[in-house]
Amino acid sequence: MLAGFFTVNFMSLMILSALLAVMAVNRRTKLPAADLYFLAIGLLFVILIADTASSFATERKFDVSLPTLVKIRTIADATSYILRPFIIFTEVLIILPNRRYKALCAIPAAVNTIIYSTAFTDSKLAFEIGPNLNWGRGPFGMSVYYSQFFYVFMLVMFSIEYFKSNNYRKCFIIWAIILQSLIVAYVEYRNILPGFTNPITALCIFEYYTYLSVLYQQDMRETIAQKDLKISRDKMLILKNQIQPHFIYNSLSIIRSLAKRDGARAVECIDNFSDYLKAHIGAIQTDELVPFDKELYNVKVYLSLVQADYTRKVEIEYELGVTDFLIPPLSLEPIVENAVNHGISSKGGKITLKTFEQDNSITVRIKDNGSGKKGKDEYKPVHMGVGIDNTRKRLEVMCGGSLIMDIADSGATVDVIIPKRAAGKGEENEDTDS
Repeated sequence: MLAGFFTVNFMSLMILSALLAVMAVNRRTKLPAADLYFLAIGLLFVILIADTASSFATERKFDVSLPTLVKIRTIADATSYILRPFIIFTEVLIILPNRRYKALCAIPAAVNTIIYSTAFTDSKLAFEIGPNLNWGRGPFGMSVYYSQFFYVFMLVMFSIEYFKSNNYRKCFIIWAIILQSLIVAYVEYRNILPGFTNPITALCIFEYYTYLSVLYQQDMRETIAQKDLKISRDKMLILKNQIQPHFIYNSLSIIRSLAKRDGARAVECIDNFSDYLKAHIGAIQTDELVPFDKELYNVKVYLSLVQADYTRKVEIEYELGVTDFLIPPLSLEPIVENAVNHGISSKGGKITLKTFEQDNSITVRIKDNGSGKKGKDEYKPVHMGVGIDNTRKRLEVMCGGSLIMDIADSGATVDVIIPKRAAGKGEENEDTDS
């Protein structure tokens, strides 16, 4: 008897075993509504048992009386037809947009259950088994097909609603499942290809699980990518917020010092500081690279404020071999400011800003003469401040650039290195090579 069960349901059992194997491998993936797949597998397994019992009763493989065979087939067929709509119903439950629809969607399956349950009381409302074990449909016997068609329709509607704002190609499997369900229902009703209902049902469950697993993994990858992007943007915002108060504090200190000695010059510096704030605020509001000339302007405005302080003789020298390229905002001024406040002496010194091209990058070199420090050990700590560290991180995040600092007894040299492609020089470089 057991061997006969496996023989009759061989294909269905193979598909279900493959599905269970995939689910076991995928058990760590927290797939939404995973318990519904186990429910669908359980329902189909009960149907396989019921259909096999009905087949064995029809073929009189049970060594019992004819009335008992009629009773066995009646119970088996009623059980099978009651459970069939619930399998498609579980698939609908997985993508239901709102829980309040679940009770409404359960109505067709519930009505079909009531109709076919009457067979347990020998009612002929759904079907009847004749004295010779022949099967006849009752006046409400089509309820099983109506309920299944209803769930197929709901599956179509909810799938369209789900995918209308997404990629429609993702719902190809849904249409395949729907088409397979309609075909198997038709051939069973017409008795064209009997015996394929359960294998196709098992195949549909397998397809639907695979389909939702792929979708879930795609969604997880997109979610992780968005989180990584948000983390990078948050880091950029934090770094820029750390730099902003540092700049403003030092600039106001310069103006305050100047206002005690030269009011007219202080007013001029306030105007310069206003321009500086406009440029600075604009820089921290963007995550895009800016033209080098714009960043150079910020440096010059800052230095104009520094040079307004007569007690400090700060000399700046520009050696601009290249200017037509992009650079992260606020990537040069922190270095210049650090050189002014920590590199050169309190009385003054010289800062050189130089740009030049290399094979695959553009370098901006900022060098001070370090006349205010006695030696390398004393010179290093003050140069590794918040502004420099943040600038290095922002270069890495925004353009894959780098910051290299070389500290010697005679001063510090800082190289800001921008890859040519990130600096907008890649196409030009390719044209030159060709």
